[in-house]
Parts: sequence; C-alpha cells; structure tokens
Amino acid sequence: MISLCLVNTYDKLKLHEIHLRSIARAVPICYAFNFHLALLDFNFWKDERELVERIMDYTTIGEHGKYALKLLERGKLHLIDKIPAHFGIVIATTSKPDESKKISRNDLKSILKTKSTTFLIGLGRKGLPRELLKTSKYHFDVTAKNISLETCTAMGVIATMIFMLMGD
Repeated sequence: MISLCLVNTYDKLKLHEIHLRSIARAVPICYAFNFHLALLDFNFWKDERELVERIMDYTTIGEHGKYALKLLERGKLHLIDKIPAHFGIVIATTSKPDESKKISRNDLKSILKTKSTTFLIGLGRKGLPRELLKTSKYHFDVTAKNISLETCTAMGVIATMIFMLMGD
C-alpha cells in the first residue's frame, strides 16, 4: 500500500479554495498510479462521501471528480486525524531533510518493494509541522538539491518517482 498524505497546514476550522484545488489535483494522480490518498487534519467533512460530493460539485479536474468517486469506491480515500499503523512507514517529503533521517532513492526503492509506505506532503507555505517531521521515520527530498517545490508540483514529481522506482 502506497499512500500520498496531504497534511493541512492552513486553517483547520474553515474550508478554503486551496483545500479543494489541492485535493482535486491529488485525486487523479493517486488514481492513475493506484495509490491511496489520505487527508490529514481536513476536519471540514463528516466522511469521505461528503468530501467526494463537494469535490464533484467544485471541479472539472479528473472528469468532474469522477476519480474521487472511484478512489472512494475502492477504499483508497481516507480522512484521518492521525496516521494509522497499517499505513506503514511514514516518510516526510521535505526540501530540508534532517541528515539523520535522510533517505536515498536507492533505499527508498527497496522500501517501496517490501513495505507499505505513506508520503507526507505539506499543504501550504509552512511545509510540514515540526512534530510530523520529528515522528516520521525518514525524510525524503525529491529534488536531492534542497529545492522547495509548490505542493501540486511536488505531488506529481513524488508520485512519478515512486512509480518509476517501483517499476525498476
């Protein structure tokens, strides 16, 4: 099981357009690569079905949210307030990895082939919260050059890299 986990670092009490746009962009990526999509600290919806209905009303991305519905039907869309154990190894994606937690592409490749893995992606200019960086087993800089990427760009690059590493 591979999961991309968007972490809400914006307002946790009020839904903003950036939440909807980012989720709408993440859904087709996860569907295309057969990943799970987890949304951490998105407390605006009572359940995943309500989220999907909102996405379908909001966007034309992913054929008007069709892929969100497919993820939901396949049990691959998750609203979470903490990362469940069965989500496996937690890897924080960051342009500033802690050297003691930094993981190489080769190490990542071997983990992907044998273990469930969740990649945390911060939504917002603040990046991932310190606590999540601290509790993540590994840190991964997808650029390997300490270059910060915009969230949606990072989602695409991370998903493509995971897919390519799994296929090697």
